Amino acid sequence: MSGNWHYPALAATVSIVAVFVEQFSIIVVWFISLMFLFYRRRIAALPLMLSLLSTIFFYFYIPQLDVMLNPVNQPLNERRILSGQIISPINQTSEMISFTFQEKASPFSIAITYFHSGQDELKPLVELQFGAECTIDTLIELPNTATNPGQFDYAKFLKTKGIAYEATLSNLDDVNCRKTDGILHYIFQFRMQLLSYIDHHISEDAAVWVRALVLGDDSGIDDTTIDLFQRWGLSHLLAISGLHVGLVISMLYFIFIKMNVTTKETAHWIMMLGLPVYAILAGGEPSVWRACLMTLLVIVIMKLKWRINTTDVISMIFLLLILVNNTIIYHVGFQFSFSVTFGLLLSRRVIARDESRIRQLLWISFVAQMTILPLQFYYFYTFQPLSLLLNVIIVPYFTLFVIPTMFILLITSPISLLQSFFDHSFVTIHSIFINFLEIIDHYFNYPFVIGPLSVLAILMYYLTFIRFMQFIERKKQATAFYYGFLLVVILVSDASRPYFSPWGSVTMLDVGQGDAFVIEMPYRKGVIMIDAGATFSFNDQKATNSVFKQVIKPFLHAKGISSIDTIFISHEDTDHMGSIPFILHDFTVKSIIISDFYDQGNLPVSNSKINLYRVKRGDTIKMKNLVFHVLSPTNDKSSPNENSLVLYTELGGEKWLFTGDISKDEEAEIIHTYPNLTVDVLKIAHHGSQTSSDKQMLDQLKPDIGLISVGKNNTYGHPAREVIQLLESHDMSILRTDRHGAVQYHFKANKGTFFQVLP
Repeated sequence: MSGNWHYPALAATVSIVAVFVEQFSIIVVWFISLMFLFYRRRIAALPLMLSLLSTIFFYFYIPQLDVMLNPVNQPLNERRILSGQIISPINQTSEMISFTFQEKASPFSIAITYFHSGQDELKPLVELQFGAECTIDTLIELPNTATNPGQFDYAKFLKTKGIAYEATLSNLDDVNCRKTDGILHYIFQFRMQLLSYIDHHISEDAAVWVRALVLGDDSGIDDTTIDLFQRWGLSHLLAISGLHVGLVISMLYFIFIKMNVTTKETAHWIMMLGLPVYAILAGGEPSVWRACLMTLLVIVIMKLKWRINTTDVISMIFLLLILVNNTIIYHVGFQFSFSVTFGLLLSRRVIARDESRIRQLLWISFVAQMTILPLQFYYFYTFQPLSLLLNVIIVPYFTLFVIPTMFILLITSPISLLQSFFDHSFVTIHSIFINFLEIIDHYFNYPFVIGPLSVLAILMYYLTFIRFMQFIERKKQATAFYYGFLLVVILVSDASRPYFSPWGSVTMLDVGQGDAFVIEMPYRKGVIMIDAGATFSFNDQKATNSVFKQVIKPFLHAKGISSIDTIFISHEDTDHMGSIPFILHDFTVKSIIISDFYDQGNLPVSNSKINLYRVKRGDTIKMKNLVFHVLSPTNDKSSPNENSLVLYTELGGEKWLFTGDISKDEEAEIIHTYPNLTVDVLKIAHHGSQTSSDKQMLDQLKPDIGLISVGKNNTYGHPAREVIQLLESHDMSILRTDRHGAVQYHFKANKGTFFQVLP
């Protein structure tokens, strides 16, 4: 099997893809391909048999996230006594502690969280440790699931870790634990002590980076920096990876062997015992385990004098990690780590034959970025083309300076003079680097936004990229150029799907207690928003960017939208326009339309490229094949709600009325002014407040569908019971974001269907 372990690894990958897309036909095609390779004598009998077995085994072994860990017969939303064991390290920050709890006689784990106000509160919880047997009096709940397309799905994320429930402790007295001894407990305890030691002996500016890059705890790095690294595809540098482990191994090799501290044999044993411990100390991320296990396996192979190449080693580790944890394949870090590693291994000859170090760095950056590009689009919908060059600068900076300095700071921390020198040097240089990155971000932040690639496009991309690198290796540049051109064609073709699709949509996003509608015209002839609400900070009453970051931006990126033709803002309230400043910062917006009586003071339209229009009753706005009629306001009512824009349009065979937050008086004016007006879809005014939705208006409009954008368990009591009863008495189908999540109307020509994200 020497040199052939990549076949079973590839077979496992095929099975994983088949499970993920729920297409057994992929397995059939793979079997036919294997038999063809065997017929052409490209694969021997033993690798063939192992590949067939691997395919069958992993197809049934890998769970589907949508069906795995479905909670059954668990009492929710009521307090009960949980009895079981803590099965994770205790994660502690200045605000909370969290851990994973395994209940006895249950296949499900529970994510436990306790929010505290200070360190003194934690003193009674000294028994809270990995492996402790505990009883917990608490209320268990289902984790929040994504309620919008493109939104991060927390419940799905927990499922990849085998967690089906969550619970928030209200009091420390609700927890009773009995300490247990074990090697993992002492390792995790040492990790906590080491984190505390770093905080007390290294400056705050440097400590957050030492914690992140030595022990895998990035909780101290501010959100602005994390967002900056994410935008430029540099998030891998904030986490422990194979690069860090490689540096640790190099340092150990230098200390033990080059400095003649021990023999090579002893050094090997120290690394074999120490690397798994470091993998646990560093947070146990898949990339860390991959690098550590690869090193261990290489040492074992050397001792046994087996002849196994590097591709076999990485393939074995790939299979081993999936066997140990059948949900690890859903971990994004696992996918990125192995994709890059395989890509670099398959390209090693091309990289190695170039004598220029700079060109080698360019090759490494190119191969790494091109290998993860489909995954980048699939998970994050965007890609920064300049990151290819930026990685050439930043990866060596982290490799040669930042990461070694982190370990030097830790090692020299007992010697105050040395520690102070390295600490000050790092903070000074690193602040210059962050400023440099911010300048790049300010002037060159032009990402490609194409949405997620289809599975077919991803498959075609990887097959084409492999052929591209093969011809580069054979020095057949002309043929390689054609395959490189085909790569571009695959990406552009998949990204262009909306521009060739006759389907359009109207989406009422679930932004909590607020409004946000997105209209996509067929063939991407126009993207229009009606309102973009936000939550506000209780401290200064200003709009926060949480709704924009968690809902609006991911949705638009998931749709491949980077430019918005028009935004209608119904009125000035934060729950209708609070996300507008953030949209203007991150997206190209061609025009904004407000009413004649909108107070422009809170609208940051300083960019002269954005056209601002004011409208009133009787005005008509034409956008390609879509026409909006303004039905209100006609005069200043001295109230933002009552001055709301009311818009009528016909779209997808339905007549729509968007009402903002108007009251019954404005509704009466509209039906009086337009006595023949009828609609099919009515956006219920003011989130279903009893100040709106008058019976006379409903009698005249005769809507079939009522859309209510409202926050779950909101403090206003929206929608009012009386309003719901009135809507039901008019035989209306009611779709509301607090129960159904985002609501979408997909249409083609004059026919369409409503869908809801939540069942």
